[in-house]
Amino acid sequence: MRYFIEHETVLEYPEAVREHHVELRLTPRGDSHQRLLGITLETEPTAGLRGYRDYYGNQVTCFDIIQPHRRLVTRMRAEVENTLANPFDFRPLPPGDEREWLREALRTTPSLYDYILSRSPATPNLGQLDQGFAFPCHEPGRPVLESVQQAMEWITTVLRYKTGVTTVHSTLAQALTAGAGVCQDFAHLLIAIVRSWKIPARYVMGYLASREEGAEEAPPATHAWTEVLIPGRGWTGFDATQQILANDLFIPVAVGRDYLDAAPQRGSFKGDVAGDNPVIRLSISQQ
Repeated sequence: MRYFIEHETVLEYPEAVREHHVELRLTPRGDSHQRLLGITLETEPTAGLRGYRDYYGNQVTCFDIIQPHRRLVTRMRAEVENTLANPFDFRPLPPGDEREWLREALRTTPSLYDYILSRSPATPNLGQLDQGFAFPCHEPGRPVLESVQQAMEWITTVLRYKTGVTTVHSTLAQALTAGAGVCQDFAHLLIAIVRSWKIPARYVMGYLASREEGAEEAPPATHAWTEVLIPGRGWTGFDATQQILANDLFIPVAVGRDYLDAAPQRGSFKGDVAGDNPVIRLSISQQ
């Protein structure tokens, strides 16, 4: 599937601010299933853009606006092709061989331990949540894929999707106490469960398209899901919010240990005022 994406973020301030320093993670990732065909990034006021690739392999675009300004606009246009039509199209390993496959993956790529050992308020040790839940386990001899699917199903018994209940700064404990959250909370809970099995799991920020013809307007801008290192296949996306595996409707942009590593826009400025909530406009059209 080929997509054309337009993503605009507008920040406005009641008084002028200055020395705005911004990092963007808006460049769609490239992998064996996704190819970035083109991208343009621009800002208002106009700024010089520079970039680097972070520890997690995300393309980061940076810029600075020194002069006073009351409005900051970032605008990304990208064309992407994703060919992941069937996420089940792989040869699974015998369950008895999966642990050895994972051990070898960790031996040859020690950085994968970051996705097992990392803990944060968004992805804490399950024991720290103290919610009285019987979290799903991965039983020996059961395929990892099945265990992750079972964990996704369980999540719907403790979380329901509801916008506005949590923010990007909320902890997983707060979402569980509320019994509701957004896609970010569903992704974090699945990560915390899978890491408790000592299997790598990471956060994905990206876009979710529709199979309907024509353009789709879907504010707010982004979607979040979880990737788990499935033996014999590698990183595999699981959308706990919708209870499906990621396919060619999912357009990954940035990955990390949790939301903070993959946030689409982060920055700081000098000024005495707080800005309004960002206004995000997104369109995704199939080519």
